[in-house]
Amino acid sequence: MTMSEVWPLLRPLCRKLALLGWASSAAGMAAGLAVAIASGTRLSPMMSNLQLVAGLCMAVSVGSFVTAAALQPRARSQARSQARSQAGVERGGIAPRGRELQLDYAGEFPATVQAFLLGSLAFLAGAVAFACAGLVLQSGPSVQSVAFCQVFLLGAAASGFTFMLFSKVAPRHADR
Repeated sequence: MTMSEVWPLLRPLCRKLALLGWASSAAGMAAGLAVAIASGTRLSPMMSNLQLVAGLCMAVSVGSFVTAAALQPRARSQARSQARSQAGVERGGIAPRGRELQLDYAGEFPATVQAFLLGSLAFLAGAVAFACAGLVLQSGPSVQSVAFCQVFLLGAAASGFTFMLFSKVAPRHADR
């Protein structure tokens, strides 16, 4: 399943919020990279403002993705509703004894959706690496390590929240 197949399944408001999240993530990453590459040992006033812009972009990105994921309802699959009816659970009813907490792990997400989760974990590993590198320095975290950590955290947030949003609408594949 490609992005062009998942995209129409999202609500229009969620699509706009996701676009805002991606755009602000890109702007924040560009600003963070500019600070990481162009700054010296101290931040000039312009670089401080650029780092503030990167931080604000991160807040806008995370806020828009969280809102989009909260507003997007989970897709109902036919297999899930059939299994629910076979288990004796009706709308508003209670599951039979012993089946209250059973979760369905039979389905997998499409590779496109899983790639966002993998990307998020890779970005998060980069953020942890730069944070640890900054902590090892005798003078403490440098401006560059903080900026690179910010860039990787923005990438992790964008990928992770995109996974969360698309996992709500992507059909799961059953291998059985």
